Amino acid sequence: MRMLRPALAAFLMISTPSAWGYEPPEPDWTSAGITAEKQSPAYWLQRAPDADSVLLQTAAIQESNRRLLAFESGMADWQTWPNRIPREAIRSRIEALSKRPQTPLFKNANLAVTPQEVDGWMANLDLENIMDADDRLFGMAVKRTALRRFPTEQRAFDSKGGIDIDRLQESALFPGSPVAVLHESKDRQWLFVQSENYAAWVKADAIGLASRQFVMAHATRQPRRWITGSQIRTVFHPYAKEVSEQVLDMGSSLPVRTDWPLSKPVNGQGSLGAWIVDYPLRLDNGLLHVKPVLIPRSADTSDAPLAATHGNLIRQSFKFIGERYGWGHDYNGRDCSGFVSEVYRSLGVLIPRNTGDQQRAENFRRIAFTPEMSRTQRIELIRKLRIGDLVYIPGHVMMVIGQDSQGPWVIHDSHTSGIVVGGGFRALPTNGVAVTPLQAMAFGPEKSYLDAITAVQRIFPEAP
Repeated sequence: MRMLRPALAAFLMISTPSAWGYEPPEPDWTSAGITAEKQSPAYWLQRAPDADSVLLQTAAIQESNRRLLAFESGMADWQTWPNRIPREAIRSRIEALSKRPQTPLFKNANLAVTPQEVDGWMANLDLENIMDADDRLFGMAVKRTALRRFPTEQRAFDSKGGIDIDRLQESALFPGSPVAVLHESKDRQWLFVQSENYAAWVKADAIGLASRQFVMAHATRQPRRWITGSQIRTVFHPYAKEVSEQVLDMGSSLPVRTDWPLSKPVNGQGSLGAWIVDYPLRLDNGLLHVKPVLIPRSADTSDAPLAATHGNLIRQSFKFIGERYGWGHDYNGRDCSGFVSEVYRSLGVLIPRNTGDQQRAENFRRIAFTPEMSRTQRIELIRKLRIGDLVYIPGHVMMVIGQDSQGPWVIHDSHTSGIVVGGGFRALPTNGVAVTPLQAMAFGPEKSYLDAITAVQRIFPEAP
Protein backbone atom coordinates (compact mmCIF):
# COMPACT_ATOMS: atom_id res chain seq x y z
CA MET A 1 0.00 0.00 0.00
CA ARG A 2 2.85 2.36 0.90
CA MET A 3 4.29 1.75 -2.59
CA LEU A 4 1.07 2.89 -4.21
CA ARG A 5 0.83 6.17 -2.31
CA PRO A 6 3.62 8.02 -4.20
CA ALA A 7 2.12 7.04 -7.52
CA LEU A 8 -1.34 8.03 -6.31
CA ALA A 9 -0.04 11.37 -5.11
CA ALA A 10 1.64 12.04 -8.43
CA PHE A 11 -1.58 11.11 -10.25
CA LEU A 12 -3.59 13.52 -8.12
CA MET A 13 -1.07 16.31 -8.76
CA ILE A 14 -1.49 16.07 -12.52
CA SER A 15 -5.21 15.37 -12.36
CA THR A 16 -6.13 19.04 -12.28
CA PRO A 17 -8.92 20.43 -14.46
CA SER A 18 -6.37 22.01 -16.80
CA ALA A 19 -4.43 18.77 -17.16
CA TRP A 20 -7.60 16.98 -18.22
CA GLY A 21 -8.58 19.69 -20.72
CA TYR A 22 -11.27 21.10 -18.44
CA GLU A 23 -13.79 23.40 -20.04
CA PRO A 24 -16.26 25.62 -18.24
CA PRO A 25 -19.80 24.28 -18.06
CA GLU A 26 -21.89 24.46 -21.20
CA PRO A 27 -23.89 27.70 -21.33
CA ASP A 28 -27.63 27.75 -21.85
CA TRP A 29 -27.53 28.10 -25.65
CA THR A 30 -31.32 28.47 -25.76
CA SER A 31 -30.96 31.81 -24.00
CA ALA A 32 -29.44 33.07 -27.26
CA GLY A 33 -32.22 31.38 -29.23
CA ILE A 34 -30.03 28.53 -30.49
CA THR A 35 -32.23 25.47 -30.84
CA ALA A 36 -32.36 22.47 -33.14
CA GLU A 37 -35.57 23.62 -34.84
CA LYS A 38 -33.80 26.71 -36.19
CA GLN A 39 -31.41 24.49 -38.12
CA SER A 40 -34.39 23.41 -40.21
CA PRO A 41 -35.96 25.26 -43.16
CA ALA A 42 -39.47 24.62 -41.84
CA TYR A 43 -39.00 27.07 -38.95
CA TRP A 44 -38.02 29.89 -41.29
CA LEU A 45 -40.48 29.10 -44.06
CA GLN A 46 -43.31 29.47 -41.53
CA ARG A 47 -42.05 32.97 -40.76
CA ALA A 48 -41.46 34.06 -44.34
CA PRO A 49 -44.23 36.40 -45.54
CA ASP A 50 -45.31 35.59 -49.10
CA ALA A 51 -42.51 33.02 -49.32
CA ASP A 52 -43.38 31.98 -52.86
CA SER A 53 -44.03 35.41 -54.38
CA VAL A 54 -41.72 35.91 -57.35
CA LEU A 55 -39.41 38.85 -56.64
CA LEU A 56 -37.63 39.05 -59.98
CA GLN A 57 -38.77 37.73 -63.34
CA THR A 58 -36.46 35.81 -65.68
CA ALA A 59 -35.94 38.74 -68.04
CA ALA A 60 -34.93 41.02 -65.16
CA ILE A 61 -32.50 38.40 -63.84
CA GLN A 62 -30.91 38.06 -67.26
CA GLU A 63 -30.49 41.84 -67.48
CA SER A 64 -28.94 41.91 -64.01
CA ASN A 65 -26.50 39.19 -65.04
CA ARG A 66 -25.62 41.06 -68.23
CA ARG A 67 -24.81 44.23 -66.29
CA LEU A 68 -22.74 42.34 -63.77
CA LEU A 69 -20.66 40.60 -66.44
CA ALA A 70 -20.15 43.88 -68.26
CA PHE A 71 -18.76 45.78 -65.28
CA GLU A 72 -16.99 43.17 -63.12
CA SER A 73 -13.41 42.89 -64.37
CA GLY A 74 -12.88 39.50 -62.72
CA MET A 75 -15.79 37.94 -64.61
CA ALA A 76 -16.07 36.96 -68.26
CA ASP A 77 -18.98 37.77 -70.54
CA TRP A 78 -18.52 35.20 -73.28
CA GLN A 79 -20.81 37.10 -75.65
CA THR A 80 -18.45 40.08 -75.63
CA TRP A 81 -15.18 38.28 -74.87
CA PRO A 82 -12.49 39.57 -77.26
CA ASN A 83 -11.29 37.37 -80.11
CA ARG A 84 -7.71 37.94 -79.07
CA ILE A 85 -6.01 38.55 -75.71
CA PRO A 86 -2.50 40.06 -76.00
CA ARG A 87 0.32 38.42 -74.09
CA GLU A 88 0.89 41.53 -71.97
CA ALA A 89 -2.68 41.38 -70.63
CA ILE A 90 -2.31 37.66 -69.86
CA ARG A 91 0.93 38.28 -67.99
CA SER A 92 -0.76 40.99 -65.92
CA ARG A 93 -3.54 38.59 -64.94
CA ILE A 94 -1.08 35.91 -63.89
CA GLU A 95 1.13 38.29 -61.93
CA ALA A 96 -1.91 39.72 -60.13
CA LEU A 97 -2.79 36.24 -58.86
CA SER A 98 0.53 34.41 -58.57
CA LYS A 99 2.44 36.84 -56.38
CA ARG A 100 5.40 35.45 -54.48
CA PRO A 101 4.30 34.72 -50.87
CA GLN A 102 5.64 37.28 -48.40
CA THR A 103 4.85 35.33 -45.22
CA PRO A 104 5.94 31.84 -44.12
CA LEU A 105 3.94 28.86 -45.37
CA PHE A 106 3.89 25.32 -43.99
CA LYS A 107 3.21 21.89 -45.46
CA ASN A 108 2.77 18.34 -44.18
CA ALA A 109 1.68 19.53 -40.72
CA ASN A 110 4.91 21.23 -39.57
CA LEU A 111 7.44 21.60 -42.40
CA ALA A 112 8.19 25.06 -43.71
CA VAL A 113 7.86 25.66 -47.45
CA THR A 114 11.40 26.49 -48.56
CA PRO A 115 12.41 29.46 -50.73
CA GLN A 116 13.63 26.92 -53.28
CA GLU A 117 10.14 25.41 -53.50
CA VAL A 118 8.64 28.83 -54.05
CA ASP A 119 11.30 29.46 -56.70
CA GLY A 120 9.99 26.35 -58.45
CA TRP A 121 6.42 27.63 -58.38
CA MET A 122 7.51 30.96 -59.80
CA ALA A 123 9.60 29.35 -62.54
CA ASN A 124 6.70 27.11 -63.53
CA LEU A 125 4.66 30.21 -64.37
CA ASP A 126 6.84 30.43 -67.50
CA LEU A 127 6.10 34.13 -67.86
CA GLU A 128 8.68 34.71 -70.57
CA ASN A 129 6.94 32.33 -72.98
CA ILE A 130 3.41 33.71 -72.84
CA MET A 131 1.80 34.08 -76.26
CA ASP A 132 -1.33 35.85 -77.44
CA ALA A 133 -4.51 33.83 -76.87
CA ASP A 134 -7.38 33.61 -79.31
CA ASP A 135 -10.62 31.80 -80.11
CA ARG A 136 -8.85 28.63 -81.21
CA LEU A 137 -8.00 27.61 -77.66
CA PHE A 138 -10.94 27.36 -75.32
CA GLY A 139 -11.88 24.47 -73.10
CA MET A 140 -14.40 22.90 -70.77
CA ALA A 141 -14.00 21.32 -67.34
CA VAL A 142 -14.51 17.57 -67.48
CA LYS A 143 -14.68 17.05 -63.70
CA ARG A 144 -14.93 18.99 -60.46
CA THR A 145 -11.45 20.42 -60.16
CA ALA A 146 -9.45 22.98 -58.19
CA LEU A 147 -8.42 26.42 -59.36
CA ARG A 148 -5.01 27.20 -57.86
CA ARG A 149 -2.92 30.27 -57.11
CA PHE A 150 0.19 28.60 -58.55
CA PRO A 151 0.64 25.66 -60.96
CA THR A 152 1.27 23.17 -58.15
CA GLU A 153 -0.71 20.67 -56.09
CA GLN A 154 1.36 21.43 -53.00
CA ARG A 155 -0.88 22.38 -50.09
CA ALA A 156 0.39 25.30 -48.00
CA PHE A 157 -0.88 26.79 -44.73
CA ASP A 158 -0.23 29.88 -42.63
CA SER A 159 0.82 27.92 -39.56
CA LYS A 160 2.12 24.54 -38.48
CA GLY A 161 -0.58 21.91 -38.27
CA GLY A 162 -2.81 23.73 -40.74
CA ILE A 163 -5.58 21.64 -42.24
CA ASP A 164 -8.49 23.70 -43.48
CA ILE A 165 -7.22 26.80 -45.29
CA ASP A 166 -4.80 26.00 -48.09
CA ARG A 167 -3.48 29.40 -49.16
CA LEU A 168 -2.81 28.14 -52.68
CA GLN A 169 -6.43 27.09 -53.20
CA GLU A 170 -8.56 29.69 -55.00
CA SER A 171 -11.81 28.18 -56.24
CA ALA A 172 -13.13 25.31 -58.37
CA LEU A 173 -14.53 24.48 -61.77
CA PHE A 174 -17.56 22.26 -62.23
CA PRO A 175 -18.13 19.83 -65.12
CA GLY A 176 -19.35 21.74 -68.17
CA SER A 177 -17.80 25.07 -67.13
CA PRO A 178 -16.38 26.85 -70.21
CA VAL A 179 -12.96 28.49 -69.97
CA ALA A 180 -10.66 30.58 -72.13
CA VAL A 181 -7.22 28.95 -72.10
CA LEU A 182 -4.66 31.75 -71.78
CA HIS A 183 -1.32 30.08 -70.95
CA GLU A 184 0.44 26.79 -70.17
CA SER A 185 2.87 26.14 -67.32
CA LYS A 186 6.51 25.30 -68.00
CA ASP A 187 5.99 21.63 -67.06
CA ARG A 188 2.90 21.53 -69.33
CA GLN A 189 0.82 20.04 -66.52
CA TRP A 190 -1.20 23.19 -65.81
CA LEU A 191 -3.28 25.73 -67.71
CA PHE A 192 -3.98 29.31 -66.74
CA VAL A 193 -7.66 29.82 -67.57
CA GLN A 194 -10.40 32.42 -67.30
CA SER A 195 -13.74 30.99 -66.26
CA GLU A 196 -16.97 32.93 -66.01
CA ASN A 197 -16.10 34.19 -62.52
CA TYR A 198 -12.39 33.53 -61.90
CA ALA A 199 -8.94 33.32 -63.47
CA ALA A 200 -6.42 30.83 -62.03
CA TRP A 201 -4.39 27.67 -62.66
CA VAL A 202 -6.05 24.31 -63.30
CA LYS A 203 -4.65 20.84 -63.99
CA ALA A 204 -4.45 20.33 -67.75
CA ASP A 205 -6.01 16.86 -67.54
CA ALA A 206 -9.20 18.42 -66.13
CA ILE A 207 -9.85 20.46 -69.28
CA GLY A 208 -11.00 19.26 -72.69
CA LEU A 209 -9.72 21.61 -75.39
CA ALA A 210 -11.76 22.90 -78.34
CA SER A 211 -12.53 26.03 -80.28
CA ARG A 212 -14.55 28.80 -78.70
CA GLN A 213 -17.42 28.04 -81.08
CA PHE A 214 -17.59 24.37 -80.06
CA VAL A 215 -17.32 25.08 -76.34
CA MET A 216 -19.98 27.78 -76.35
CA ALA A 217 -22.35 25.71 -78.42
CA HIS A 218 -22.26 23.04 -75.72
CA ALA A 219 -22.39 25.54 -72.85
CA THR A 220 -25.51 27.26 -74.18
CA ARG A 221 -27.38 24.41 -75.86
CA GLN A 222 -31.00 23.99 -74.82
CA PRO A 223 -32.80 22.28 -73.20
CA ARG A 224 -30.66 21.85 -70.09
CA ARG A 225 -30.85 20.10 -66.74
CA TRP A 226 -30.04 22.36 -63.81
CA ILE A 227 -28.60 20.99 -60.57
CA THR A 228 -30.73 22.22 -57.66
CA GLY A 229 -29.41 19.88 -54.96
CA SER A 230 -26.23 20.69 -53.05
CA GLN A 231 -24.52 17.98 -55.08
CA ILE A 232 -25.68 15.10 -57.21
CA ARG A 233 -23.79 12.40 -59.10
CA THR A 234 -24.03 10.86 -62.52
CA VAL A 235 -25.07 7.21 -62.63
CA PHE A 236 -22.40 4.66 -61.73
CA HIS A 237 -20.52 3.01 -64.60
CA PRO A 238 -18.52 -0.16 -63.89
CA TYR A 239 -15.48 0.72 -65.99
CA ALA A 240 -15.78 4.21 -67.52
CA LYS A 241 -14.56 6.17 -64.48
CA GLU A 242 -14.54 9.43 -66.41
CA VAL A 243 -18.35 9.48 -66.41
CA SER A 244 -19.13 7.33 -63.36
CA GLU A 245 -20.49 9.09 -60.27
CA GLN A 246 -19.10 12.45 -61.33
CA VAL A 247 -19.99 15.25 -58.90
CA LEU A 248 -22.32 18.00 -60.14
CA ASP A 249 -22.78 21.01 -57.85
CA MET A 250 -25.74 23.32 -57.29
CA GLY A 251 -26.20 25.90 -60.02
CA SER A 252 -24.37 24.00 -62.76
CA SER A 253 -26.17 22.58 -65.79
CA LEU A 254 -25.69 20.23 -68.74
CA PRO A 255 -27.55 19.96 -72.06
CA VAL A 256 -30.24 17.27 -72.31
CA ARG A 257 -30.45 14.77 -75.16
CA THR A 258 -33.99 14.72 -76.55
CA ASP A 259 -33.34 12.53 -79.61
CA TRP A 260 -32.25 9.34 -77.85
CA PRO A 261 -34.44 6.29 -78.58
CA LEU A 262 -35.98 4.83 -75.43
CA SER A 263 -35.10 1.33 -76.67
CA LYS A 264 -31.37 2.20 -76.88
CA PRO A 265 -29.35 1.84 -73.64
CA VAL A 266 -26.95 4.50 -72.41
CA ASN A 267 -23.68 3.03 -71.15
CA GLY A 268 -25.39 -0.30 -70.55
CA GLN A 269 -28.44 1.10 -68.76
CA GLY A 270 -31.91 2.06 -69.89
CA SER A 271 -32.94 5.71 -69.75
CA LEU A 272 -36.57 5.30 -68.69
CA GLY A 273 -35.78 6.41 -65.11
CA ALA A 274 -33.10 8.95 -65.93
CA TRP A 275 -32.23 12.12 -67.79
CA ILE A 276 -29.75 11.80 -70.64
CA VAL A 277 -27.24 14.65 -70.62
CA ASP A 278 -24.17 15.28 -72.75
CA TYR A 279 -21.18 15.14 -70.43
CA PRO A 280 -17.79 16.66 -71.42
CA LEU A 281 -14.75 14.40 -71.64
CA ARG A 282 -11.06 14.86 -72.41
CA LEU A 283 -9.62 12.54 -75.04
CA ASP A 284 -6.05 11.20 -74.83
CA ASN A 285 -4.94 13.95 -77.20
CA GLY A 286 -6.43 16.59 -74.88
CA LEU A 287 -9.37 17.47 -77.09
CA LEU A 288 -12.92 17.92 -75.86
CA HIS A 289 -15.45 15.19 -76.52
CA VAL A 290 -19.02 14.78 -75.25
CA LYS A 291 -20.65 11.53 -74.20
CA PRO A 292 -24.24 10.81 -73.18
CA VAL A 293 -24.53 9.93 -69.48
CA LEU A 294 -27.43 9.42 -67.11
CA ILE A 295 -28.65 11.52 -64.20
CA PRO A 296 -31.31 9.73 -62.09
CA ARG A 297 -34.73 11.36 -62.20
CA SER A 298 -34.70 11.01 -58.41
CA ALA A 299 -31.80 13.47 -58.22
CA ASP A 300 -32.51 17.05 -57.20
CA THR A 301 -32.58 18.79 -60.60
CA SER A 302 -34.81 21.14 -62.59
CA ASP A 303 -35.45 22.02 -66.22
CA ALA A 304 -34.67 25.69 -65.46
CA PRO A 305 -33.33 27.83 -62.62
CA LEU A 306 -35.76 27.99 -59.73
CA ALA A 307 -38.08 30.96 -59.27
CA ALA A 308 -36.58 33.96 -57.47
CA THR A 309 -38.51 33.74 -54.20
CA HIS A 310 -37.67 34.03 -50.53
CA GLY A 311 -38.93 30.50 -50.05
CA ASN A 312 -36.53 29.09 -52.61
CA LEU A 313 -33.63 30.99 -51.05
CA ILE A 314 -34.40 29.35 -47.72
CA ARG A 315 -34.91 25.88 -49.18
CA GLN A 316 -31.78 26.05 -51.33
CA SER A 317 -29.51 27.34 -48.58
CA PHE A 318 -30.62 24.61 -46.17
CA LYS A 319 -29.58 21.93 -48.66
CA PHE A 320 -26.02 22.70 -47.52
CA ILE A 321 -26.72 22.64 -43.78
CA GLY A 322 -24.00 20.70 -41.97
CA GLU A 323 -21.67 20.51 -44.99
CA ARG A 324 -18.00 20.88 -43.99
CA TYR A 325 -16.33 24.19 -44.74
CA GLY A 326 -14.13 24.10 -47.83
CA TRP A 327 -11.87 27.10 -48.43
CA GLY A 328 -11.91 27.80 -52.16
CA HIS A 329 -14.24 24.83 -52.73
CA ASP A 330 -11.72 22.51 -51.08
CA TYR A 331 -12.70 19.18 -49.49
CA ASN A 332 -15.48 18.73 -52.04
CA GLY A 333 -17.31 21.60 -50.36
CA ARG A 334 -17.29 25.39 -50.56
CA ASP A 335 -16.53 28.49 -48.50
CA CYS A 336 -18.75 31.39 -47.43
CA SER A 337 -18.77 33.23 -50.76
CA GLY A 338 -19.00 30.03 -52.79
CA PHE A 339 -21.99 29.00 -50.67
CA VAL A 340 -24.03 32.14 -51.32
CA SER A 341 -22.94 32.17 -54.99
CA GLU A 342 -24.28 28.68 -55.59
CA VAL A 343 -27.53 29.33 -53.75
CA TYR A 344 -28.21 32.36 -55.94
CA ARG A 345 -26.98 30.63 -59.10
CA SER A 346 -29.61 27.92 -58.59
CA LEU A 347 -32.12 30.78 -59.01
CA GLY A 348 -30.33 31.95 -62.15
CA VAL A 349 -28.63 34.92 -60.47
CA LEU A 350 -24.90 35.56 -60.90
CA ILE A 351 -22.81 37.22 -58.21
CA PRO A 352 -19.01 37.55 -58.05
CA ARG A 353 -16.91 34.76 -56.55
CA ASN A 354 -15.10 36.48 -53.65
CA THR A 355 -16.50 38.47 -50.74
CA GLY A 356 -14.61 41.65 -51.62
CA ASP A 357 -15.97 41.72 -55.15
CA GLN A 358 -19.44 40.73 -53.96
CA GLN A 359 -19.79 43.55 -51.46
CA ARG A 360 -18.41 46.15 -53.87
CA ALA A 361 -20.66 45.14 -56.77
CA GLU A 362 -22.83 48.01 -57.93
CA ASN A 363 -25.32 45.72 -59.63
CA PHE A 364 -27.46 45.27 -56.52
CA ARG A 365 -28.86 47.50 -53.79
CA ARG A 366 -25.86 48.08 -51.55
CA ILE A 367 -26.45 49.26 -47.98
CA ALA A 368 -23.22 50.69 -46.57
CA PHE A 369 -22.27 50.41 -42.90
CA THR A 370 -19.80 53.18 -42.14
CA PRO A 371 -17.33 53.27 -39.21
CA GLU A 372 -19.06 56.41 -37.92
CA MET A 373 -22.35 54.59 -37.34
CA SER A 374 -23.37 54.13 -33.73
CA ARG A 375 -24.36 50.74 -32.36
CA THR A 376 -27.96 51.97 -32.16
CA GLN A 377 -27.92 52.87 -35.86
CA ARG A 378 -26.44 49.49 -36.75
CA ILE A 379 -29.06 47.63 -34.75
CA GLU A 380 -31.79 49.66 -36.39
CA LEU A 381 -30.46 48.73 -39.84
CA ILE A 382 -30.08 45.02 -39.19
CA ARG A 383 -33.59 44.85 -37.75
CA LYS A 384 -34.79 45.81 -41.24
CA LEU A 385 -32.83 43.10 -43.07
CA ARG A 386 -34.82 40.72 -45.24
CA ILE A 387 -34.50 37.12 -46.36
CA GLY A 388 -31.70 36.75 -48.88
CA ASP A 389 -29.79 39.87 -47.86
CA LEU A 390 -26.04 39.24 -47.85
CA VAL A 391 -24.22 40.62 -44.79
CA TYR A 392 -20.49 41.30 -45.05
CA ILE A 393 -17.80 41.54 -42.42
CA PRO A 394 -14.09 41.53 -43.40
CA GLY A 395 -13.43 38.25 -45.20
CA HIS A 396 -16.86 36.73 -44.60
CA VAL A 397 -20.42 36.78 -45.92
CA MET A 398 -23.68 35.55 -44.35
CA MET A 399 -27.20 35.25 -45.76
CA VAL A 400 -30.22 36.42 -43.78
CA ILE A 401 -32.96 33.80 -43.51
CA GLY A 402 -35.39 35.58 -41.24
CA GLN A 403 -36.04 37.50 -38.03
CA ASP A 404 -37.44 36.53 -34.63
CA SER A 405 -37.20 37.85 -31.07
CA GLN A 406 -33.37 37.62 -31.21
CA GLY A 407 -33.27 39.79 -34.34
CA PRO A 408 -31.97 38.65 -37.73
CA TRP A 409 -30.65 35.12 -38.21
CA VAL A 410 -28.11 34.14 -40.82
CA ILE A 411 -27.09 30.94 -42.54
CA HIS A 412 -23.43 30.84 -43.49
CA ASP A 413 -20.48 28.60 -44.24
CA SER A 414 -17.91 29.58 -41.63
CA HIS A 415 -14.51 28.29 -40.59
CA THR A 416 -14.63 29.67 -37.04
CA SER A 417 -17.30 31.44 -35.04
CA GLY A 418 -18.12 32.79 -31.60
CA ILE A 419 -21.15 34.03 -29.75
CA VAL A 420 -22.09 36.00 -26.66
CA VAL A 421 -24.31 33.81 -24.53
CA GLY A 422 -25.24 34.14 -20.86
CA GLY A 423 -23.39 37.45 -20.72
CA GLY A 424 -20.04 35.97 -21.79
CA PHE A 425 -18.19 35.10 -24.97
CA ARG A 426 -17.97 31.47 -26.04
CA ALA A 427 -16.34 29.92 -29.06
CA LEU A 428 -18.92 28.14 -31.20
CA PRO A 429 -17.20 25.49 -33.34
CA THR A 430 -18.64 25.48 -36.84
CA ASN A 431 -16.27 24.69 -39.74
CA GLY A 432 -19.37 24.20 -41.83
CA VAL A 433 -22.82 25.51 -42.73
CA ALA A 434 -25.03 26.47 -39.79
CA VAL A 435 -27.64 29.00 -38.66
CA THR A 436 -26.68 31.58 -36.02
CA PRO A 437 -28.15 34.80 -34.52
CA LEU A 438 -26.40 37.74 -36.13
CA GLN A 439 -26.67 40.16 -33.21
CA ALA A 440 -25.10 37.74 -30.70
CA MET A 441 -22.12 36.73 -32.86
CA ALA A 442 -18.67 37.95 -31.86
CA PHE A 443 -14.95 37.60 -32.57
CA GLY A 444 -14.18 37.77 -28.86
CA PRO A 445 -15.28 39.44 -25.63
CA GLU A 446 -14.52 42.92 -26.98
CA LYS A 447 -15.76 42.90 -30.58
CA SER A 448 -19.03 41.75 -32.11
CA TYR A 449 -19.93 40.96 -35.70
CA LEU A 450 -22.40 43.82 -35.51
CA ASP A 451 -19.53 46.30 -35.06
CA ALA A 452 -17.63 44.77 -38.00
CA ILE A 453 -20.38 44.83 -40.66
CA THR A 454 -19.14 46.75 -43.69
CA ALA A 455 -22.05 46.36 -46.10
CA VAL A 456 -25.24 44.53 -47.00
CA GLN A 457 -26.14 43.56 -50.54
CA ARG A 458 -29.85 43.22 -51.32
CA ILE A 459 -30.01 41.03 -54.40
CA PHE A 460 -33.79 41.05 -54.85
CA PRO A 461 -36.09 44.09 -54.65
CA GLU A 462 -39.16 44.40 -52.45
CA ALA A 463 -41.94 41.91 -53.12
CA PRO A 464 -44.53 43.27 -55.57
